[in-house]
This record gives sequence, structure tokens and C-alpha cells, in this order.
Amino acid sequence: MPVPTFEELRAIPLLDSLSPAQLKRAAPFFTVRSYAKNTILSTEGDRVESLNIILSGSVRAFWRDDAGHQLKLGIEGPGDHFPDAILGGEPTLASHMAMEELRIAAIRVADLKLLLRRHPRVAIVLLMDVVGRLRRLLQRTRTLTMEDVYGRVVKLLLASTVETSGKRMTEPLTHAEIGQRVGATREMVGRSFAIWHVAAISGPRAGE
Repeated sequence: MPVPTFEELRAIPLLDSLSPAQLKRAAPFFTVRSYAKNTILSTEGDRVESLNIILSGSVRAFWRDDAGHQLKLGIEGPGDHFPDAILGGEPTLASHMAMEELRIAAIRVADLKLLLRRHPRVAIVLLMDVVGRLRRLLQRTRTLTMEDVYGRVVKLLLASTVETSGKRMTEPLTHAEIGQRVGATREMVGRSFAIWHVAAISGPRAGE
């Protein structure tokens, strides 16, 4: 199986503290794997034996219930890693799918632990990265549990605006795509837009 090139390893933030000689010695721990767009890389509940570091492409994490409803949890890009649950030897907590042509550098858990013992600075970087991911997950969980669907839809649309020809435009999203991102059905998203439309037509009331 192919291993990452020196340049690919040097571009991984997790390994930034390693010297060129240390990177070359670490290379055999990793295996390069390639996947086509829309490939399911892992399914919630799987016991994945390797930590995967993205070399190129992107990966979406998501949850799916028994009815087929999907909640998109976020997108990881080059330098990011998944799934973090393997660090504790537990099943992955989310499913992952390749959003485009994907190349990853996979390292087995046993080899990862050996690498961390040899290079404590790498362990510190990994720890801080996992803490950052936990904070983002808690923030997202708070939004899903403390805000109603209307508030979540508004927040998503405001966050997804892009500037085009000097104007701020909302990223084109279907009701189904919005629902997958905010944890709601397409019908609930439709009702939120209806409320928004009525509020826009009515305008502020007198005295406001």
C-alpha cells in the first residue's frame, strides 16, 4: 500500500512539530487511500481501526435516523481527521461520506499510540484539536436543543451568505438541504419560511 509523500506529511497540522527526519520515520505508519465522491467511509456504530487524516478533498459527518432523515454535522477538509471516537477504542458516533474525490492518510490506532509516545508534542496538538471539536459540537447541540426551528433556519441563512458583485446573497439551498443542516423536516423549514415571509410583509409594528 502507498505511503504519503514527505510534502503531504509536512502539510498535516498534527505533525507540524516533527523534524524532516522524524517525518520520514513516521511515514511508514500511514497508508494512503483514495475514495470516489459520495462514498460512505464509515457508518455510525462501526468500530473503525484507523484515524484518517484528509490529504485532499472533503468529508461530511452526519446522523441518520431509522426513517432516513439526515442531520448534517459539518464538513472536514485537508488536514482534518476523523473519526475521533477511535481514540478511545469506541464505535464511531457519526457516519462519514466523501463530498468529492478524496485522499486520506490512515494510521492504525496501535501505530498512532506509538507515535504519540515517541512525540509528546503531537499528542498535545491532537488533544487541543479534539477539545476544539468538542466545543464546536457542544455549541451545535445547544443550538439544536435551545432554539426553535425558525431561529435555527435564520441563523443558518445568515451564516451562509456570500458576497457577489458587492451584494450579500444567500447560498442557494433547498428546503431539504436546510432541514438536514438544522435538524428539521422539509415541512418544518417550509413553515419557517412562511413565518418569515409574513413578518417581512407586515413590517415592524407601530411603536417598535
